[in-house]
Amino acid sequence: MPSTKDQYFSFLFLLLTSTPILTSAALCDKADKSALIAIKSELNNPPGLSSWTSNTSCCTWKGIDCNTTTGRVTYLDIFAQNISAPIPPSIAKLTALQSLNAPYNQFYGPIPPFLGLLPQLTFLRLDGNLLTGSIPPTLTILNLLLAGNRLIGPLPPSFAKANFATVILYDNQLTGDASFLFGRDKNLNALYLQNNKFSFNLTNVEIPEVLDILVIDHNEIYGSLPAEVAARKWLQFDVSYNQLCGPIPQGRYTTHFGAKRFGHNKCLCGPPLAPCK
Repeated sequence: MPSTKDQYFSFLFLLLTSTPILTSAALCDKADKSALIAIKSELNNPPGLSSWTSNTSCCTWKGIDCNTTTGRVTYLDIFAQNISAPIPPSIAKLTALQSLNAPYNQFYGPIPPFLGLLPQLTFLRLDGNLLTGSIPPTLTILNLLLAGNRLIGPLPPSFAKANFATVILYDNQLTGDASFLFGRDKNLNALYLQNNKFSFNLTNVEIPEVLDILVIDHNEIYGSLPAEVAARKWLQFDVSYNQLCGPIPQGRYTTHFGAKRFGHNKCLCGPPLAPCK
Protein backbone atom coordinates (compact mmCIF):
# COMPACT_ATOMS: atom_id res chain seq x y z
CA MET A 1 0.00 0.00 0.00
CA PRO A 2 1.44 3.45 -0.91
CA SER A 3 2.66 5.51 2.05
CA THR A 4 1.03 8.79 3.01
CA LYS A 5 4.05 10.65 1.63
CA ASP A 6 3.83 8.82 -1.70
CA GLN A 7 0.12 9.60 -1.92
CA TYR A 8 0.88 13.27 -1.26
CA PHE A 9 3.59 13.28 -3.95
CA SER A 10 1.22 11.65 -6.45
CA PHE A 11 -1.50 14.22 -5.73
CA LEU A 12 0.97 17.09 -5.96
CA PHE A 13 2.43 15.76 -9.19
CA LEU A 14 -0.95 15.33 -10.87
CA LEU A 15 -2.02 18.77 -9.75
CA LEU A 16 1.07 20.48 -11.09
CA THR A 17 1.55 18.59 -14.34
CA SER A 18 -1.97 18.72 -15.77
CA THR A 19 -0.78 20.34 -19.00
CA PRO A 20 -2.32 19.23 -22.30
CA ILE A 21 -0.38 16.79 -24.48
CA LEU A 22 0.42 17.87 -28.02
CA THR A 23 0.02 15.21 -30.71
CA SER A 24 0.71 17.21 -33.85
CA ALA A 25 4.19 16.53 -35.24
CA ALA A 26 4.08 19.85 -37.08
CA LEU A 27 4.13 21.79 -33.81
CA CYS A 28 7.05 19.99 -32.19
CA ASP A 29 9.66 22.66 -31.44
CA LYS A 30 12.83 21.84 -33.37
CA ALA A 31 15.26 23.26 -30.82
CA ASP A 32 13.56 21.40 -27.97
CA LYS A 33 13.61 18.19 -29.99
CA SER A 34 17.35 18.55 -30.57
CA ALA A 35 17.83 19.16 -26.85
CA LEU A 36 15.87 16.02 -25.97
CA ILE A 37 17.92 13.91 -28.40
CA ALA A 38 21.04 15.28 -26.69
CA ILE A 39 19.58 14.47 -23.26
CA LYS A 40 18.93 10.89 -24.36
CA SER A 41 22.55 10.59 -25.48
CA GLU A 42 23.85 12.12 -22.23
CA LEU A 43 21.82 9.48 -20.37
CA ASN A 44 23.49 6.72 -22.43
CA ASN A 45 20.33 5.94 -24.44
CA PRO A 46 18.31 4.15 -21.77
CA PRO A 47 15.67 1.62 -22.95
CA GLY A 48 12.88 3.63 -21.31
CA LEU A 49 13.48 6.44 -23.80
CA SER A 50 13.32 4.25 -26.89
CA SER A 51 10.35 6.26 -28.23
CA TRP A 52 12.60 9.33 -28.51
CA THR A 53 13.45 9.02 -32.22
CA SER A 54 14.26 11.72 -34.73
CA ASN A 55 11.54 10.64 -37.20
CA THR A 56 8.63 11.24 -34.79
CA SER A 57 7.22 14.28 -33.02
CA CYS A 58 8.91 14.97 -29.70
CA CYS A 59 5.49 15.81 -28.28
CA THR A 60 4.38 12.19 -28.72
CA TRP A 61 7.38 10.71 -26.93
CA LYS A 62 7.01 8.94 -23.60
CA GLY A 63 7.42 11.33 -20.70
CA ILE A 64 7.04 14.50 -22.77
CA ASP A 65 4.25 17.09 -22.82
CA CYS A 66 4.21 20.22 -24.96
CA ASN A 67 2.41 23.51 -25.09
CA THR A 68 -0.43 23.09 -27.60
CA THR A 69 0.18 26.49 -29.17
CA THR A 70 3.95 26.82 -29.30
CA GLY A 71 5.08 23.19 -29.35
CA ARG A 72 7.59 23.95 -26.60
CA VAL A 73 8.36 21.15 -24.14
CA THR A 74 6.77 21.91 -20.76
CA TYR A 75 7.04 18.57 -18.96
CA LEU A 76 9.87 16.03 -18.77
CA ASP A 77 9.32 12.75 -16.94
CA ILE A 78 12.23 10.34 -16.36
CA PHE A 79 10.64 8.38 -13.52
CA ALA A 80 12.45 5.25 -12.27
CA GLN A 81 14.34 4.44 -15.46
CA ASN A 82 17.34 2.87 -13.67
CA ILE A 83 19.55 5.61 -15.13
CA SER A 84 23.06 6.09 -13.76
CA ALA A 85 24.45 9.42 -14.96
CA PRO A 86 24.86 13.06 -13.95
CA ILE A 87 21.94 15.40 -14.53
CA PRO A 88 22.03 16.02 -18.31
CA PRO A 89 23.40 19.49 -19.13
CA SER A 90 21.17 19.75 -22.21
CA ILE A 91 18.13 20.18 -19.93
CA ALA A 92 19.29 23.81 -19.71
CA LYS A 93 18.13 24.27 -23.32
CA LEU A 94 14.50 23.45 -22.46
CA THR A 95 13.71 27.01 -21.50
CA ALA A 96 9.91 26.51 -21.48
CA LEU A 97 10.11 23.54 -19.09
CA GLN A 98 7.66 23.79 -16.19
CA SER A 99 8.00 20.36 -14.56
CA LEU A 100 10.99 18.02 -14.25
CA ASN A 101 10.09 14.68 -12.67
CA ALA A 102 13.13 12.40 -12.35
CA PRO A 103 12.97 10.47 -9.07
CA TYR A 104 14.12 6.92 -8.28
CA ASN A 105 17.05 6.69 -10.62
CA GLN A 106 20.76 6.73 -9.86
CA PHE A 107 21.59 10.27 -10.86
CA TYR A 108 24.88 11.17 -9.22
CA GLY A 109 27.11 14.19 -8.75
CA PRO A 110 26.01 17.68 -7.73
CA ILE A 111 22.70 19.30 -8.59
CA PRO A 112 23.49 21.70 -11.46
CA PRO A 113 22.65 25.34 -10.66
CA PHE A 114 21.14 25.82 -14.13
CA LEU A 115 17.99 23.97 -13.04
CA GLY A 116 17.09 26.95 -10.88
CA LEU A 117 17.63 29.30 -13.80
CA LEU A 118 15.04 27.71 -16.08
CA PRO A 119 12.59 30.62 -16.23
CA GLN A 120 9.32 28.67 -16.06
CA LEU A 121 10.26 25.68 -13.88
CA THR A 122 7.91 25.37 -10.90
CA PHE A 123 8.18 21.64 -10.10
CA LEU A 124 11.50 19.84 -9.53
CA ARG A 125 11.49 16.26 -8.26
CA LEU A 126 14.84 14.50 -7.88
CA ASP A 127 14.21 12.37 -4.81
CA GLY A 128 15.58 8.85 -4.47
CA ASN A 129 18.81 9.41 -6.38
CA LEU A 130 22.51 9.58 -5.43
CA LEU A 131 23.02 13.32 -5.70
CA THR A 132 25.80 14.83 -3.60
CA GLY A 133 27.12 18.20 -2.49
CA SER A 134 25.18 21.23 -1.32
CA ILE A 135 21.90 22.61 -2.66
CA PRO A 136 22.57 25.39 -5.20
CA PRO A 137 21.29 28.83 -4.17
CA THR A 138 19.45 29.11 -7.49
CA LEU A 139 16.97 26.35 -6.56
CA THR A 140 14.26 28.67 -5.27
CA ILE A 141 11.64 26.64 -7.12
CA LEU A 142 7.98 26.67 -6.05
CA ASN A 143 7.85 22.91 -5.44
CA LEU A 144 11.25 21.46 -4.50
CA LEU A 145 11.53 17.70 -3.87
CA LEU A 146 15.07 16.46 -3.16
CA ALA A 147 14.52 13.76 -0.54
CA GLY A 148 16.57 10.60 -0.24
CA ASN A 149 19.85 11.79 -1.72
CA ARG A 150 23.28 12.46 -0.19
CA LEU A 151 23.06 16.21 0.04
CA ILE A 152 25.12 17.97 2.70
CA GLY A 153 25.66 21.37 4.26
CA PRO A 154 23.31 24.22 5.18
CA LEU A 155 20.44 25.55 3.13
CA PRO A 156 21.37 28.50 0.91
CA PRO A 157 20.55 31.97 2.35
CA SER A 158 18.58 32.63 -0.85
CA PHE A 159 15.90 30.26 0.47
CA ALA A 160 14.91 32.86 3.08
CA LYS A 161 13.18 35.00 0.41
CA ALA A 162 11.98 32.16 -1.81
CA ASN A 163 8.31 31.62 -2.58
CA PHE A 164 8.07 27.92 -1.78
CA ALA A 165 4.81 25.96 -1.68
CA THR A 166 6.35 22.54 -1.00
CA VAL A 167 9.81 21.71 0.36
CA ILE A 168 10.71 18.03 0.71
CA LEU A 169 14.30 17.41 1.83
CA TYR A 170 14.12 14.41 4.15
CA ASP A 171 16.73 11.64 4.31
CA ASN A 172 19.79 13.71 3.47
CA GLN A 173 22.66 15.02 5.61
CA LEU A 174 21.68 18.68 5.64
CA THR A 175 22.75 20.84 8.57
CA GLY A 176 22.32 24.22 10.18
CA ASP A 177 19.43 26.65 10.24
CA ALA A 178 16.16 26.06 8.42
CA SER A 179 14.06 28.50 10.45
CA PHE A 180 14.03 31.01 7.58
CA LEU A 181 11.73 28.68 5.65
CA PHE A 182 9.01 29.72 8.09
CA GLY A 183 7.12 33.03 8.11
CA ARG A 184 3.47 33.89 8.72
CA ASP A 185 2.88 35.38 5.27
CA LYS A 186 4.73 32.72 3.28
CA ASN A 187 2.89 30.34 0.95
CA LEU A 188 4.53 27.18 2.28
CA ASN A 189 1.96 24.41 2.83
CA ALA A 190 4.15 21.30 3.16
CA LEU A 191 7.55 20.99 4.85
CA TYR A 192 9.39 17.67 5.20
CA LEU A 193 12.82 17.97 6.83
CA GLN A 194 13.06 14.70 8.75
CA ASN A 195 16.21 12.60 9.05
CA ASN A 196 18.75 15.37 8.61
CA LYS A 197 20.96 17.29 11.03
CA PHE A 198 19.17 20.62 11.12
CA SER A 199 19.73 22.62 14.29
CA PHE A 200 17.76 25.79 15.07
CA ASN A 201 15.49 27.32 17.69
CA LEU A 202 11.82 26.61 16.94
CA THR A 203 10.48 28.80 19.76
CA ASN A 204 9.83 32.03 17.89
CA VAL A 205 9.25 30.85 14.34
CA GLU A 206 6.06 32.09 12.72
CA ILE A 207 4.07 29.22 11.22
CA PRO A 208 2.86 30.06 7.68
CA GLU A 209 -0.90 30.55 7.56
CA VAL A 210 -1.31 27.83 4.90
CA LEU A 211 1.09 25.26 6.39
CA ASP A 212 -0.74 22.00 7.11
CA ILE A 213 2.12 19.48 6.86
CA LEU A 214 5.05 19.84 9.27
CA VAL A 215 7.35 16.81 9.51
CA ILE A 216 10.70 17.66 11.09
CA ASP A 217 11.52 14.60 13.20
CA HIS A 218 15.01 13.14 13.68
CA ASN A 219 16.96 16.40 13.67
CA GLU A 220 18.63 18.54 16.35
CA ILE A 221 15.94 21.21 16.59
CA TYR A 222 15.64 22.87 19.99
CA GLY A 223 13.50 25.39 21.87
CA SER A 224 9.77 24.98 22.41
CA LEU A 225 6.72 24.44 20.24
CA PRO A 226 5.06 27.74 19.18
CA ALA A 227 1.62 28.16 20.73
CA GLU A 228 -0.02 28.56 17.32
CA VAL A 229 0.58 24.91 16.37
CA ALA A 230 -2.32 23.94 18.65
CA ALA A 231 -4.92 25.72 16.51
CA ARG A 232 -4.02 24.14 13.16
CA LYS A 233 -5.81 21.31 11.36
CA TRP A 234 -2.64 19.41 10.56
CA LEU A 235 -2.67 16.78 7.81
CA GLN A 236 0.72 15.50 8.98
CA PHE A 237 2.72 16.50 12.04
CA ASP A 238 5.87 15.06 13.61
CA VAL A 239 8.46 16.74 15.84
CA SER A 240 9.83 13.60 17.52
CA TYR A 241 13.52 12.84 18.04
CA ASN A 242 14.73 16.41 18.48
CA GLN A 243 15.92 18.54 21.43
CA LEU A 244 12.62 20.31 22.11
CA CYS A 245 11.55 21.32 25.61
CA GLY A 246 8.61 22.75 27.54
CA PRO A 247 4.83 22.21 27.61
CA ILE A 248 3.11 20.96 24.44
CA PRO A 249 0.47 23.50 23.32
CA GLN A 250 -2.80 21.67 23.70
CA GLY A 251 -5.20 21.09 20.81
CA ARG A 252 -6.91 18.38 18.80
CA TYR A 253 -3.66 17.55 17.08
CA THR A 254 -2.15 16.19 20.31
CA THR A 255 -4.86 13.53 20.47
CA HIS A 256 -4.92 12.88 16.75
CA PHE A 257 -1.19 12.26 16.34
CA GLY A 258 -0.43 10.83 19.77
CA ALA A 259 2.78 10.49 21.75
CA LYS A 260 4.75 8.94 18.91
CA ARG A 261 4.88 12.27 17.04
CA PHE A 262 6.18 14.17 20.09
CA GLY A 263 8.40 11.64 21.85
CA HIS A 264 12.16 11.36 22.23
CA ASN A 265 12.78 15.04 22.81
CA LYS A 266 14.87 16.66 25.53
CA CYS A 267 12.04 17.68 27.83
CA LEU A 268 8.72 18.14 26.03
CA CYS A 269 5.93 17.52 28.48
CA GLY A 270 2.19 17.49 28.84
CA PRO A 271 -0.41 15.42 26.96
CA PRO A 272 0.11 13.21 25.04
CA LEU A 273 3.46 12.85 26.90
CA ALA A 274 4.05 12.74 30.64
CA PRO A 275 2.81 15.65 32.78
CA CYS A 276 5.08 18.65 33.20
CA LYS A 277 6.81 18.83 36.54
